[in-house]
Amino acid sequence: MESNYNFEQKLANWVYRGLINAGVPDLQASWVKLAVLLGALLILVWVIGFVTRRVVQNSIKAYSQRVQRPLLDILVENQTFKYLTRIIPLFIASLAMPVVLNGFDWFIGPAQNIIGILMIVTLTQFVQSVLKFLKVVLLQSESLRDKPIAAYVQVGGIVINLLALLFAISVLTDRSILSLLTAVGAMSAVLLLVFKDTLSGLAASVRISSSDMLRNGDWIEFSKYGADGTVMDINLVSVKVRNFDNTYTTVPTAAFTSDAFKNWRGMEESEGRRIKRSVTISQHSVGFASPEMIEKFRKHPLLRDYIKTKTEEINKHNQEVIENGKGVTRNLTNLGLFRMYLNNYLAEHVHITTELSLLVRQLAPSEIGIPLEIYCFSRVKTWVEYENIQSDIFDHIFAAVKEFDLEIFENPGNKSFNRLQQISEHMQD
Repeated sequence: MESNYNFEQKLANWVYRGLINAGVPDLQASWVKLAVLLGALLILVWVIGFVTRRVVQNSIKAYSQRVQRPLLDILVENQTFKYLTRIIPLFIASLAMPVVLNGFDWFIGPAQNIIGILMIVTLTQFVQSVLKFLKVVLLQSESLRDKPIAAYVQVGGIVINLLALLFAISVLTDRSILSLLTAVGAMSAVLLLVFKDTLSGLAASVRISSSDMLRNGDWIEFSKYGADGTVMDINLVSVKVRNFDNTYTTVPTAAFTSDAFKNWRGMEESEGRRIKRSVTISQHSVGFASPEMIEKFRKHPLLRDYIKTKTEEINKHNQEVIENGKGVTRNLTNLGLFRMYLNNYLAEHVHITTELSLLVRQLAPSEIGIPLEIYCFSRVKTWVEYENIQSDIFDHIFAAVKEFDLEIFENPGNKSFNRLQQISEHMQD
């Protein structure tokens, strides 16, 4: 009958007989055999795991250094091979368990369940590390860099964790995975409640991606959440924004589909960035251009053609008024000359594009004066350079306005205060 025993039984019996022959009592021999075999198994599993891990990791490291493959470095950083090498010793332990627990059959089932759970956990960690690796690889692609890859990887991670949990329950309860999936279907209402935020985030991520509403690297403004900066990461739960003051703001992903926000990508992809700012001209300084002013600007490169054409047009009109004896004569104004001067100045500015809208216009007068608005587009769109260009333009405007006998409106109270201060300083001198 002994010839029919399998290898495990023969090995266990050999250890048991050796203990009996060594004088160990029969009752204690079984427990001593169990302790010896468990110790031997633990040492064997540790040695196999250590050797496998060292051999695999050193081989991969040497190969990576030789071929200079950065993707292998990413796999090593994510501990992908570490989790993979853990499967081998667990598999050996599963095969050796009948040998170790021979004579203790009631322990075999629980021990195999524990090993099965450990294998499920290890496989889950391995798959999760592969998903992280795929995330890095996909984000390196130019066509996918602006997609919410992190959100999709998180969905995959959630699915893997749920499947791992179901397999673990299947191992512990000795029930088929199909019956557990049926039970999960019956609990769908509870699952929808538990994963409500995750599912809403998933729906928002899909909508954001399909509608191309948001990408990694976009400059956005979301005043409701105090976000004004660059999108760094898009996942199921939140969108991470690095503000221009180097702080970070986390905005719920679903908020981008329910609330209004500003995305500056269109400006960055266009031919220019808009400049829209006005200066307020004092109404009391506006008047007809004097002959001296007209003569001064008649040869100016920016006003020469305009004054020539406009003067001929006005002279012709005034002559008709005189001959017909009715109508109103016309004349050039200092504000009109200044407005045309700025228009031509911007048209020849090296940093202003003429392929987009360009105009200098008057807005509705108010109690504080006549707003003169500059509306144009800068070729340079980066923030610092754009602000410098805009400041240079208005520096020139503030300096040039005096040449046309115009004044920038200031609060009369401020003027009086400044005048009193000047008188006080003069008296002190």
